[in-house]
Amino acid sequence: MKKCYVVGNPISHSLSPKVFNYLFEQNNINACYSKFNAKNENEFLEFIEKKDFYGLNITLPYKKNAYDIVIGSNNSLTINSINCIKNNNGILEGYNTDQYGFLQMIKNLNLNLNDYNFLILGNGGAALTITHTLLNYSNNDILIWGRNKKNVEKFINEFSNHRVNFLKKNIDKPLIVINCISINIDKESINTILSNISLNNIKLFMDLNYVDTELSLKLKNDKIDVVLGIDMFIYQALKTFEIWFGKHNSSYNDIKRLLDK
Repeated sequence: MKKCYVVGNPISHSLSPKVFNYLFEQNNINACYSKFNAKNENEFLEFIEKKDFYGLNITLPYKKNAYDIVIGSNNSLTINSINCIKNNNGILEGYNTDQYGFLQMIKNLNLNLNDYNFLILGNGGAALTITHTLLNYSNNDILIWGRNKKNVEKFINEFSNHRVNFLKKNIDKPLIVINCISINIDKESINTILSNISLNNIKLFMDLNYVDTELSLKLKNDKIDVVLGIDMFIYQALKTFEIWFGKHNSSYNDIKRLLDK
């Protein structure tokens, strides 16, 4: 039996085992899918180096770490962030499905990305991919906020593009805010973010998490339109299955019905 995992921290909320074990059953794949909570970077690297798996989904905060230890494939060659690994006879092949999932979510929302400026919350692997995607698929400004100013500066410098800048105080542009921080965003960070922007300027809040965070709940209470990342998650799962096992007979609607139960 082929062993597959989702690896990250925190991971207890993950719906991936439910989805992938369903996909394996529906497609007659002899595989099982579990969670592995890597408490720190060393524990993450030790787990990877054992190679005791067939496929991995990598989530926060280890997507950049994964890039350093695999052979890049797909668009992961240009984005230094990996969220999918296939163990091909001991050779670890890395892929990035974040961009695919994000663009499918945008398509479902019927958004024209050129109509908006953007505020990205976070400077990890997911933020890296989303920023790359917005640079390629929109023409407007991309502002970055993170809890560590030096890390944000390093992140921005990676792009060397005048459209990618720090979030400045009292920004008055209409924004789509995209949260790339994990579900454990703290109240101090929430207050800092909201002190820099007017709620009236937030045209849409997109949380790549598919469960509500304190920030998304607060914005909902303030009557801001909020979209969670469940569509992105579903499309990523289907793409990951293709990477690991090839074609499948499952659809977006199949997974959506499963998760709605």
